Amino acid sequence: MDLLREQVKTLAGELALCISSSERLSEKAASDPEDLHLQDQMRKLKDEISEKQGHMHELEQLMLGSIESTPRASNNIEMSQALSKFATQLNEKTFDLEIKSADNRILQEQLQMKMSENAEMQETVLLLRQQLDSLLVNNSGQAGNLVASTNCSSEQSRENRESKVEIGSYEEGSSRCKCNADKSLSSQVLKQDAEIKNLKQDNAKLTEERDGFATDNQNLAEEASYAKELASAAAIELRNLAEEVTKLSYENAKLTGELAAPKESAYCRANALSRNPEDGMLIEELQNELIVRYQREASLEAALSERIRRESELEKRLDEAKQHEEDLENELSNMWLLIAKMRKTSIDPEDSYLEGEQKINVPLKSAQNEYPSSNHARNGTSEPGVSCGNMEELSTLEETRAGYETEKRRCRELESIISKLKGQDLNGLDIAALEELQDLHVEAITKICHAKGFGRFDEQLYSHACIKLTRIIHQLNRLTWFSST
Repeated sequence: MDLLREQVKTLAGELALCISSSERLSEKAASDPEDLHLQDQMRKLKDEISEKQGHMHELEQLMLGSIESTPRASNNIEMSQALSKFATQLNEKTFDLEIKSADNRILQEQLQMKMSENAEMQETVLLLRQQLDSLLVNNSGQAGNLVASTNCSSEQSRENRESKVEIGSYEEGSSRCKCNADKSLSSQVLKQDAEIKNLKQDNAKLTEERDGFATDNQNLAEEASYAKELASAAAIELRNLAEEVTKLSYENAKLTGELAAPKESAYCRANALSRNPEDGMLIEELQNELIVRYQREASLEAALSERIRRESELEKRLDEAKQHEEDLENELSNMWLLIAKMRKTSIDPEDSYLEGEQKINVPLKSAQNEYPSSNHARNGTSEPGVSCGNMEELSTLEETRAGYETEKRRCRELESIISKLKGQDLNGLDIAALEELQDLHVEAITKICHAKGFGRFDEQLYSHACIKLTRIIHQLNRLTWFSST
């Protein structure tokens, strides 16, 4: 499309130039109708103009065929683009045409002024020619008079010579008259010669001015022909633009009709829908449901964002708790190292137990008050009722083992519960139940520690149980802290 459009533009420009040149040649042929060369050129230009017009018509048909062959959607888009392009081109061409018309008006005004000046100069030249002709006629008359006077004087001299004898005094008077006449004639001839020279100079000046005016007139004629060519080219461009505008208006009307058809169908559908009240009610219900769903989605998104925020906060708190747990485990390992050192150096277990109590912060003073005789039993002192003490030790050992098994089972349950609670909300936890579990595990730890005080409990089992129970207590403390916050 763009290529065809450019070809049409170039052909239109060439056609305008050919038409302007043909008009110029027709003007020359009108002034000189017998010139065969001009007629041949005009015939060639007419053939070229007809050929270019046919080529332009073919290109326009191709453009219309390409426009009709494209799909309707692309046709609408391309036509809208073409309309915008043609509108811009039309505005540009109209602006150029206005500029050219203004220049043409200015040139026409200048041409009229020059033509009026040229007419005035021609009138002055004619007047000067008339004056020159009259002067020449006067000069020729005066010259004839001089010749006649000279002839008369010669005849008179002859007559005087013949009649010398007759009248002497008359000869003297006639000779004086002749001298005076000759002097006056010579003075008149000199004056006329000077006037003739002046008139010749004036004639030369006038001829020079006439030649200058002729050159100016020729230049103005050339400018006028150029202005006519510009005006003809502008008229051709304007005619082409008018044709394009008519085509575009026709296509625009077609497109508006095509666009109005779906609008009318949609309007008919809207009228049909408005006629059916049940459908209108269904549409309103669907719109209300859609609004409710949008609101629900917005609330769910807000809740999800709030949950994500709380999960991030809980993750931060869990990370802090893990760090705190690691610190406590490090302290517990340090405590066990201290206990091992105490065993090697045979330090009093009650003192070591008190130091371990200070390390893990577990209240075990009640257990020491329950079993005050553990030191005596460890030192090997024999007191009355040793068998009763052994039975009590065995019973406490079995109780602690059973308590260890139950605590181990509870530890597993608590670990599973804690793993579940890490991904859930902690607002629903019972703080009293957690504190009760904490007290229960503290009591179990005190019992295990007292069994350790009797020296008949497995070391590995004891250490494993203590580590497990301290972890569970720490996790319970953390959960109570989370639930309270």
